[in-house]
Amino acid sequence: MYGPSYRLIHPQANRSFVFKWEAFDLTTRWHCHPELELIYFMKGRSNAIIGNGFNEFEAGDLVLLGTNFPHVLQENPAYRLQYPEEKPFGLIIQFKEDFLGEPFRNAPELHPLRNLFQLAKRGLVFGERVGRIAKPLLEQMNLVQDARKLILLLEILLSLAESDDFSFLLHEDYYFDFSQDEERMWRVKQYVFANFKEQLSIDKAAELANLSKTAFCRYFKSRTLKTFTRFINEVRVAYACKQLLNRDFSIGAVCFEAGFNSLSYFDRIFKEITSKTPQEYRQVSLLIHG
Repeated sequence: MYGPSYRLIHPQANRSFVFKWEAFDLTTRWHCHPELELIYFMKGRSNAIIGNGFNEFEAGDLVLLGTNFPHVLQENPAYRLQYPEEKPFGLIIQFKEDFLGEPFRNAPELHPLRNLFQLAKRGLVFGERVGRIAKPLLEQMNLVQDARKLILLLEILLSLAESDDFSFLLHEDYYFDFSQDEERMWRVKQYVFANFKEQLSIDKAAELANLSKTAFCRYFKSRTLKTFTRFINEVRVAYACKQLLNRDFSIGAVCFEAGFNSLSYFDRIFKEITSKTPQEYRQVSLLIHG
């Protein structure tokens, strides 16, 4: 039997955590990642394999999964039959335990968060009492700038940590040992992050992973559900997003600074990843950030 795939969570531009306000992707395979995952189900119903158990979630449910906790959201056949044109929708926040740095993580004032993260190794589903506090804050996160998103996230996590209004999804801690994968992926990620502005080599990445080129391509795709080229493009686009906030940089300058060597290819890949052209992204972002 195959184990869960290793999901490589790519950081979003200008954020220390990943914030997704969108229809759920119900086509991925069973996976896990070092990041904790907070899921707020806002619309529809979804099935889920959580750890070694099966669950069904509906609008209003709030779940926190610990680090390296295997899971996957799946289509609910009854909901799909009743509402064939609608997709379950919600908010997903992914973050590492030290997403604000090791000193911050170890601050004595944040002991409740460390305890919450430990409890999340069994998977947590929160009740309506704490939900009345957390859910309005989660919905507010989509309306504010990134600095306030961070402040709201900390307030939400502290509210969850201070509450006993939760139940466990599993009877015991459950995680998958990805130590070998994480070490390999760390070497490959460091290579990409350090060199994405230059021409990158699959041969070099394969060497860092101690695999042949063919084996590396299969390995990377099977563990991350994306090609190595796609990952490189995501890193470059994330960097470009940050640079587009600077009015002094032309879009062409951003393109080449981010490691792309063709403006037309940059436009196509940028829209494929962000659903906006670089120009559209700049206009929207500058309106938000001023």
